[in-house]
Order: sequence, then structure tokens, then C-alpha cells
Amino acid sequence: MFRHPDHRLLLVSVATSQIGLQIAFFSVSIIAVVVLDLSESQIGVLNAMDQIALALFGLLIGAWVDRMRRKPIVVVSESLRALVMLSVPVVWMLDALAAWQMYAVMFLLGLVSVFFDVAQASYIPMLIDNDRLTGANSHLQGIRSASDTGGPLAAGPLVAALTAPVAVVVAVVGFAVSAFSVWRIRFEEAEPVRPEQPNLRSEIAQGIRFILKDPIIRTVAFSSAWCNLSIGAFQAMLVVFLIRDTGQTSAAVGLILAGSGVGGVLGAVLVGKISAKAGMGRTALVALALSGPGMAVVAMSGPGWGAVCAFLGQILYVAAIVAFNVNVVSYRQAVTPDPIQGRVNATQRVITWGSMAIGSILGGFAGEAVGARAVLFIAAGMLFAGCLALLRTPIRTLRELPEEGSGLREVR
Repeated sequence: MFRHPDHRLLLVSVATSQIGLQIAFFSVSIIAVVVLDLSESQIGVLNAMDQIALALFGLLIGAWVDRMRRKPIVVVSESLRALVMLSVPVVWMLDALAAWQMYAVMFLLGLVSVFFDVAQASYIPMLIDNDRLTGANSHLQGIRSASDTGGPLAAGPLVAALTAPVAVVVAVVGFAVSAFSVWRIRFEEAEPVRPEQPNLRSEIAQGIRFILKDPIIRTVAFSSAWCNLSIGAFQAMLVVFLIRDTGQTSAAVGLILAGSGVGGVLGAVLVGKISAKAGMGRTALVALALSGPGMAVVAMSGPGWGAVCAFLGQILYVAAIVAFNVNVVSYRQAVTPDPIQGRVNATQRVITWGSMAIGSILGGFAGEAVGARAVLFIAAGMLFAGCLALLRTPIRTLRELPEEGSGLREVR
């Protein structure tokens, strides 16, 4: 993958975009907890704003993306993400930073990210052949995870030295570099075939039907919705728990969150080798079963050197989630025809990420009632339970990627 110039540009885009996104989310979290001193419930709603945008507009955006070339959408959406985040330091310099603006920034960031995510996920299988798709997704996930490490590691000292609003400028640069990298990709994307009489309702329904008719995609979608409910609650209360309950500094929190990047790299590196021996489906199931215990390790951490415990828990939790996602996303991309990639990807995101928004809001209110640490333990138990729903589904028989439209290759 690294030998092809277009693929290298895609890797640069993924890396810089992910670093920018991590710094943006980290800085907004620090602003919410430290600068604006928002309550747990307010922070839960804030964390849900980007996912609410997906839930409201995801299906429409999926249909629109399938009507247009994907590369321009990626470039424009990255540019818009940069402009949205640039508003934070501008308003801060005017001494007008407020909670409502953080809500607006997160919602707009989420809305533009829906275009970006759906278009990028639909563009990748056009750029990369099916026989190299799983390996490419592993590479891309490894780059994302390495960026997830670098983002928080850089964000902690940046926030400490420059303050959170100014650190956002680094995120703006990341989005700009990503947009430029995709713009330079030379692959000529075919103009999509548009229906003579466009009908958004029927086009959206086509994406939904495709997910519902495939037994693996269907069961993964609804199981992932349950799991993302717990992940939303966990992520909403994680920074609150680390700063308010354990007394960690912003630099230490950045280090702990970087554990997710380390775990992501490990998961991306190992998933291919393990899947080749054990099968894609079995690997995904075992990985999902390990993610909940990883969350529980984070919840058991304490002050001071307890940061090491939280760091290790993040590694286990994210490595497992990444291994699960690489396999199920590769399957979905491989069996979905190119003309409906956008609608299928958008529908999947609405189902799974919409539940994350609900989890963030519920996690925030639960944090006020029972405390952030208790929410993390509850989320860990819910995530572990999510794998149980998949044990008796066709995913356990998935050995390797099928050809497009050929169905499953089962373990004999």
C-alpha cells in the first residue's frame, strides 16, 4: 500500500485528519471541564452533539454522497472542519467563549464529519481492490491509531502551554493538510450514475434494505448499537473521572488517552495475522469480548500512578474494539456494491452512532446521580454483554472476505 502514490496520500490524509480530530476533541473536553466548569449532565450532552448531527442527517447525507463524486466531498468537508474549529480561538480572543458555542462547534463538527466519514468510507473500496481491502483497512486503522496516540500526547502539553482554545489551531492545521493530501490524489473517480427521477425516500430505503437482508451486517449493526450505547457513556465521563475523581493533570490525561492510540496500533497490527489463523468472525467475537474488561481496568484506576492502570486499560479496550471493527467494516465494504456504498455506510453510522449520542447523554445524567467511576463500570459490563448477542449469529462462521455478492465463505 505504501508503494502507490495515491495510497500514500490517503495515509497522510488519514493521519493528519485523525490527529486534528483528537486534538480538537481533547481541547473541547478540557474547555468544558476546566475553563467553563460544566456539570456532568452538560458534558454528556456536549459529547453527544456531534453524534446527534449524524442521527438527524446521516441517512440524507448517505443518499447525497451516492449522487456525487466522493473525493470533492472529502476535500470540502475537511476544509469546513478546519473553519469550524478556527472559531474557538477567535471567540476566545474576543473573550466571548461560552457553553452554547461549544455545543454549536460540536454539532457542526459532527455534521461536517458525517459527510467526511461517509464519503471517505465509500471512496476507499473504489481506490483499493477487494483482495487488498482487509490489509489496507488494517494499515489505515494502524495509522489512525498511531495518530490517536500522537494527538492526545501532543494535546496535553499544548493545552498546558498554550491553553485549550489556542491548542485548537493545531487541529485546524491537521484538517488543512488532510484536505490538501486528498486533493492531490490522481485516481480518476467515475461520475456516479444518477437516477433519472431522483427519489430520496426510495434511495435511503435501498441502503436500509441492504443492511437488513445481510445476516452479518444486520446483526453487527444492532449489536454495535448496544455497544456504542456503553461507549458513549464511557467517553462522556472519562475526562470527568480522570480530572475530578482521580485528580490527574491535563498532561496526564493526554497520556492516558494516548493509550487508545497504542491499543489501536496493536489491534490493527495483530488482527490480520490472528484472523488468518482463527477466522475473521471468531477473531471479531473474541476481540469484542475483551473490550469490556479493558474499560473496567480504566475504571479501577486511582490518583497519581493510577494513571498507569488507566493507560493499560485504554490499550486493551481500544485494541479489542479496533480488531472487531477492522473485520466487520472490511466485510461490509467488500459485499456492498459501489453505487450504494454511501447509503449503506450512512445507515450503519446512524444505527450505531445514534446510540452513542444517547449513551453520552444518559452517561452524563448518570454521572451526576451515581458518580463518573460508577458509570465507567456500568459501561464496561454493558460492552461485554454486547458480544453475547453475536455468539449464535452467522458472523462466527465468517472465515475470510467473500467476493462482492457471493455471500459467506463458511468454516468447513
